[in-house]
Amino acid sequence: MLAILILTILMLLIGTLSIPLGFLLIALSVGALVYIVFRTLYIHYYAFKRLQRLGGTWAGYLRHVSGLSARTGNSCFIFLNKDKNLVVDDRQNQITIKNDKILRIAVMEAAIITKINDREIADLMGMEAHPALHAMRSWLVRNPGAKRQFMMLLYIDGYYNEDAQLNNELVFFSDLEGKGHIKELLRQPAIAVKALYVPKGTKIEELFPGHGQESNRRKIRIVPETNKIMKSKDGSDGNTTSFTPL
Repeated sequence: MLAILILTILMLLIGTLSIPLGFLLIALSVGALVYIVFRTLYIHYYAFKRLQRLGGTWAGYLRHVSGLSARTGNSCFIFLNKDKNLVVDDRQNQITIKNDKILRIAVMEAAIITKINDREIADLMGMEAHPALHAMRSWLVRNPGAKRQFMMLLYIDGYYNEDAQLNNELVFFSDLEGKGHIKELLRQPAIAVKALYVPKGTKIEELFPGHGQESNRRKIRIVPETNKIMKSKDGSDGNTTSFTPL
């Protein structure tokens, strides 16, 4: 929108755009920019206030793709509360997923998921049975832009409460808008011990090497005493970078 606004003003100044059309484009661009700024500020304000009330240590804004019942809505906030449980909040309903029910949390580029089969995803997540991922794959077909963003996978053991039920053992959230800060979640000590992080650009053969080749999978773990990230076995730090949580 900002680029359209600047180009419109330049074209008006040099006389290559009619004045009525130029003012219309300026009005639309300014309106869109105001909406984006207001929405971003609202998201941060809501996350900050809810995180304070929950006494939590992390907040993210993600798109629910599949796994939980549809009552969670499309876009939702996720918090790590003081009890180290994940709270899914779509501003109408709130669902708490207890930490002891979460067997593994994986973060990887959605494009990787489209290139591997259900059996390989089950292998990555440490699952015995193959998950049914038709809904997730259909969503990625409808939202091709999400393939370039990170996706968070939760492997949950038999979750059910009165607010929502688990439609699959795997729950998928997409960082479609880039406000998820899900790598920061993996640095939380209660989550780090269950975390698997696959950096962007990782090749399939690095995840599933041939005979005699070493796997290049990376796990993020945190030492509670020092709150520092431990290096992975291959000597790298998982290509992580620090950033301010939502």
